[in-house]
Amino acid sequence: MRAVVFGASGLLGRSVMRAFGDMTVTGTGFSRTAGGALVPVDATSADAIARLLGRVRPDVVVNCVGERRPAVWAGAPERARAGNVDAARLIAEGARRCGARLVHISSDYVFDGTAPPYRPDSLPNPLNAYGRWKLLAEYAARAACPDAAILRLPVLYRPVRFAAETNLTEIARQVGAGAPVELDDVCVRYPTHADEAAEVCRRLAGALLQGQRLGSVAHWSAEQGLTKYRMALLIARRFGLSADHVRAGEADAASGDRPVDCRLDCQDLPAALGPARRRLFDIEFPPAVEPWLSLTGPAAGRRKDPS
Repeated sequence: MRAVVFGASGLLGRSVMRAFGDMTVTGTGFSRTAGGALVPVDATSADAIARLLGRVRPDVVVNCVGERRPAVWAGAPERARAGNVDAARLIAEGARRCGARLVHISSDYVFDGTAPPYRPDSLPNPLNAYGRWKLLAEYAARAACPDAAILRLPVLYRPVRFAAETNLTEIARQVGAGAPVELDDVCVRYPTHADEAAEVCRRLAGALLQGQRLGSVAHWSAEQGLTKYRMALLIARRFGLSADHVRAGEADAASGDRPVDCRLDCQDLPAALGPARRRLFDIEFPPAVEPWLSLTGPAAGRRKDPS
């Protein structure tokens, strides 16, 4: 069995590559190709996608292409739209032409956060550009590849290459730096380990390859909801740091374009695939954040007594 993972250099893509390790898996990147380990492919180029899929002839294609970080897509909206929407259409068209099953990764941001929990058939109503792009990407993938499986996920975390790659590690950097900072305490996130999401993606792909009939949209999410401020308090408590420089605010909520609570109803997927391994946030987050705590900076003198 052969798999192609588009966006394999990203946070989720790296985990998906490992989860599909029982197959012959080819990963693609664009700006980051990990020293040649990944195939450089522009996911907004139909020709580049066709050349790769024609050479590999995969049984399954996973689309992890996308940019979730607001600071990135807000600064280059046309490029971000192309990466989220146009790439989804072109990858889906390529998967259909080569006869591969498609797993398309989407986001909880397709919902407005006013009426959780959201089922796969709940009516989407995105509040910001990213959410609208992800919804358009779902439509594009479905139109080009009608039997695609769309997997919606919340914010993800895992050990990362740079702090801004996840909300969680960026918060850890702010906690460790010791400088005064305000973090939102209104909008609730459900940080989910990227390896857990990737394992679910692999099981979903396996079911498709075996001809199992599944719903066109699936949800997966951790169960624990946390605001950015509550994440900061957990990090400080775990590493014995003071959080006196962190204050609760409502910066994200006040903008009006961030959903307050997009909790996903995930009951359908375990019912179809069987129970999935749940990674507990309290156990998994410390290794992800520890490298980003500036314990030699201002925070070093502000450690709390562990007792």
